[in-house]
Amino acid sequence: MLNFLSRIEDPILRARKSHQYVSQYTNEVLNNPIAKKFVTCHRGCSACCHTQVSVNADEAQLLASKVINNEVQVDLTKLYIQGNVENNSEKWFALPYDVRGCVFLDDKGACTVYEDRPSVCRTNNVLSPPKMCETRDGVERPIRLLNTEKADMAIIASYEVSGDAGTLPSMLWKAMKQYGEPPKVSEKSWSKKVTKKAYLSQLKKDLSKIFEV
Repeated sequence: MLNFLSRIEDPILRARKSHQYVSQYTNEVLNNPIAKKFVTCHRGCSACCHTQVSVNADEAQLLASKVINNEVQVDLTKLYIQGNVENNSEKWFALPYDVRGCVFLDDKGACTVYEDRPSVCRTNNVLSPPKMCETRDGVERPIRLLNTEKADMAIIASYEVSGDAGTLPSMLWKAMKQYGEPPKVSEKSWSKKVTKKAYLSQLKKDLSKIFEV
């Protein structure tokens, strides 16, 4: 897989080809009757879409091309706020729940880039009760995932070839800037409130640690 992907020069084509194999290998597992019975994920759930999702540089280029070419609309202010968190999970979960939602979610909780969704979104199939995926309170809970070892190996190869990776918001913003001028972000009043709320939430957590008995 590594050698095969290395021969593909176009990052967007390389991302789609790796997605093809990841989906193929994941579906081989999902087609098992036992897996079908116990996987609790369903369309519109979107709980995992409010956590930090990892993408590689090729996947970021693919998603950025869809935004730049107006194939999909995203809230740039929301993306900017998410991107500023970078890879810091503590700051991420300090953000309000609705602000943490993936910029590619529609108002019904469905993915607007489903055919081009990241590899980790394809393999993330939960066996735990849906309530365990909920992070409205800013807390991540341990969950059981379907074993997708073969697909995971393909993902590792794609990350190795792409050369860079990070959280979806920061990588998407970085990829969009490569198309030219940085995206323009309007100063919305709620964005300032969100930043202040996240700061106060983090401050409260820090103080509770200092004064805990």
